[in-house]
Parts: sequence; C-alpha cells; structure tokens
Amino acid sequence: MNHYLSRRSFMKKSALAGGAVLMANSVFGNINLAKPNERVNLACVGLGNRAGEIIKSLYKTGLCNIVALCDVDLGAKHTQEILSMFPDVPRFKDFRIMFDKMSNQIDAVSIGTPDFSHFAVTMLALDLGKHVYVEKPMARTFLEVELMTNKAKKSPKLVTQMGNQGHSEANYFQFKAWKDAGIIKDVTRIDAHMNMPRRWHGWDVHMKRFPAATAVPQTLDWDLWQMQTMGHDYNKDFVNGQWRCWYDFGMGALGDWGAHILDTAHEFLNLGLPTEITAVNLEGHNSYFFPMSSTLKFHFPKRRRMPAVDINWYDGLNNLPPIPEGYGVSGLDPNIPAPSTGKLEPAKLNQVKLSIVKIFYLKAVHMEVRYKSFQNLKRKNCSQSYLWYQIRHQTILLIS
Repeated sequence: MNHYLSRRSFMKKSALAGGAVLMANSVFGNINLAKPNERVNLACVGLGNRAGEIIKSLYKTGLCNIVALCDVDLGAKHTQEILSMFPDVPRFKDFRIMFDKMSNQIDAVSIGTPDFSHFAVTMLALDLGKHVYVEKPMARTFLEVELMTNKAKKSPKLVTQMGNQGHSEANYFQFKAWKDAGIIKDVTRIDAHMNMPRRWHGWDVHMKRFPAATAVPQTLDWDLWQMQTMGHDYNKDFVNGQWRCWYDFGMGALGDWGAHILDTAHEFLNLGLPTEITAVNLEGHNSYFFPMSSTLKFHFPKRRRMPAVDINWYDGLNNLPPIPEGYGVSGLDPNIPAPSTGKLEPAKLNQVKLSIVKIFYLKAVHMEVRYKSFQNLKRKNCSQSYLWYQIRHQTILLIS
C-alpha cells in the first residue's frame, strides 16, 4: 500500500497527495485522486465560512470522498458554495440523523460548526468509531475539552485532530527552529495582543437583556443550532460569527485568536496550564457580552530547565502592550497588508535598533517575548539583542 495514499495517511498528512493515479475535473480544477479503496469517506458537519474552506482543503488532497453534508441551515447563503460543489452528495440538517442513516458509509468527520457545538458532534462521532477533525478551539469549556480528550484516549485506533491554521504555517516552524538553535531561550515574559475591531465593539455596554426576538429564517433549525445552549430567542446578532460575542455562546477575542497567537510559544516552551490567572483590566463589559478591552495575566511555573513565564494578553481597541523606551512606538508596521476591517495606521519604528524579518503573510497582531540570551544568533545589527520578527498572525519582540 502506498503510504501517501493510504486512509491513515489522509488523517495524518492530509496535505499530501503525491503518487495519485487518477485525475478528476471539477470546480476545483484537476484533483489528483487516489484509488477508490485508498480514499477516506468523509462526512462534513458545518458547510459555510471556515467550514467550507476546511472541506475544500481536504477534498483537494485527493484522499477523500465527500459522502455526506450536514448543516443546520442548508438554505443559507454561506452554505451554497459547498452544496453546489457536491450536488449529488446526501445532505442533512441534523448530524444525528446523518449518522443514523449513513454511519456504515462514513470513515471520518470534519466539524466546522460554532465552538459550543463541537462537543456533541465529536463525542457521537467517536462513539461510532469515526476519525475526527474538529476546528479550533476544540470546545467551549475546559470540561468539554477534558471529556473529548479522554474519549479519544480510549479509542487509540481513531485519528483525532484539532485544526489550527497557524500550527501548519511558517511561523510554527520558524519558532521551532529558533528554539532548537538556542536563539529563543530562557523566556520569562510574553506580551500578546489582538487589537482589530471585534463584532461587539460599538454595542450598548449598558444593555439589560439579550436582543429582542425576531423571526427565525425558514431554512434554519434554530433549536438544533443552539445545541446545549438552548433557551435563547433567535436574533441575527447570535448567528454567523456573532455568537463569539456572547458569554453564552463564545469565548471572546482570547478564545478566537489566542489559539493562533500563542500556539507556537505554548507548544515549544512546554507551558502546560497556568497556575495563576489575573484580570488586570476589563473595560466595557456586562453580563451578556465580552469586554471591549481586556488585559489578562497568566502565570506559568518553571518547567525543567526553563524559567517561569508570564503571558500578558491584550485585546480591544487602543489596548496595546508597552514597547520598551527607545525602541519605537507601540503600533503597526506599515508593510502589513490592510485587514478587511479597514486601513492600518503606519508605525514609526526606531530602525537603528530594530531589524525587520518578514516571514509570511503579515497581520495586525503583535506578540512581545522577553528572553535572556540570543546565543548563536548571527545577524547584522543585532548586537543590541533586539529583533523584530513578523509572522502571519503576530509580531514578536525579543528582549534580552
């Protein structure tokens, strides 16, 4: 069996499609398809927005057949692209009915639904012996994550993966290379921030109740959309990404972006779980949606030969971490492409003391890392032990 075309290979290395033996013409262009018995039969729960991108990426590997499509709103505009790409594939609103009717035809499941519904779909899929890909964050609560993890451990033959875009891109391997080379060493402080406008910025912080009930779209199964959060009346400010704003449904800016920005540091510094969490500053919050601005401090203890680390998280407009005196302003590099939310303000950086290394697609998010040593670093103008290094979701300022 060709390893790169095996069913196991799809779950572990879905980006590879080498050695394919068949060409398929489709809306995707020419797809290298593995032999029929080498393809995984994939059911997709969640079809729009990020879920749609997941489905297209998996299908382009040539290592899967899309055998079932499931979404609580099959008539929504954002689900139509995937439905039109696979017009002959059975479609369902309820993932439970999908499994009842097609379980014996399904090998694996991709889950790209709102975070609060990851748990139920994943647990049922694992109970039925299906491999699972679920988008980040893995679930909404620590208890859900723990139960999902324990369930996966009891099924060692099943392949499970939580998707994280930043975990597969250049910043991941760059951080690992610098850590392995001793360039990033003895980290004691990480300042991370995500300061683009969020969906709830501009809402009335003094609201006393949830938005008023409005008519449920005819194509949407509102009760099923709510899953275990049942009890809310429909309003457009709950769906299509707006759910991230609310305590009942989402996890705010940290839950959305923290997995991207802090992923590499958490992975390669072996941070584990914090022993202390402090809400340093919370502005514009109420009993319903997340603060307009948050500054949170997470303390991580020593790990073997690595010192204790404090992570300072900043989110919200005009809530930037301080930059050391003499090293430019706290702002955004003008070379970063403008986001869809608007134009960036150029930064005035001290180019004598700052060296720019452009790594990948640059975004308007910064992370500051303090460390003690730049051993083995051979780079012009780095004698001051300062280096700016920009990556897709973050900029890291290393301070000795």
